Amino acid sequence: MPFPALRRCAAAALLWLCAGMTSAHAETVTLERESVLRADPRTDAATVATLPLGASGEALARQGAWVQVRSGNSTGWLYSFNVRFGGTAGAGDGAGSVLGRIFGPRQRVSVTSTIGIRGLDEEDLKQARFDGGQVQQLDTFAASREQAETHAGEAGLSAGRVEYLGEAGGGQ
Repeated sequence: MPFPALRRCAAAALLWLCAGMTSAHAETVTLERESVLRADPRTDAATVATLPLGASGEALARQGAWVQVRSGNSTGWLYSFNVRFGGTAGAGDGAGSVLGRIFGPRQRVSVTSTIGIRGLDEEDLKQARFDGGQVQQLDTFAASREQAETHAGEAGLSAGRVEYLGEAGGGQ
């Protein structure tokens, strides 16, 4: 029967996978942009260091969108979107590493990533309560017409008329 051979193949595959996972703990990373290294995987955590673009280090652990990195004498947490896994920038395609194969290569690709965004469901709407303080806080962000026109002019924007469909094309 083929079951002993199947078990040997499964065991070999499991060992290969485990070997790849343990090597991921010492994965080389290179920063793709200047990044703040934080004490914990939270945006409000203390700053350990600021690492420059191109700095390299070792990925020690991952938690959600965060990766723990040791670079020089500093160890802390960065957004995983700020690093390239599997070597220095331009040093290859990252194909020789586990995380490099999964998350790389990124070569002049424009990608937009979103984390933690979700819609409102029926239960969220049922539990919603009016908070006048939030409305007052929102009002502090309002700009007067004059402020908006000044800002738009400084940015090189100018006013333009947009016709309604009914006015321009005689539509409905």
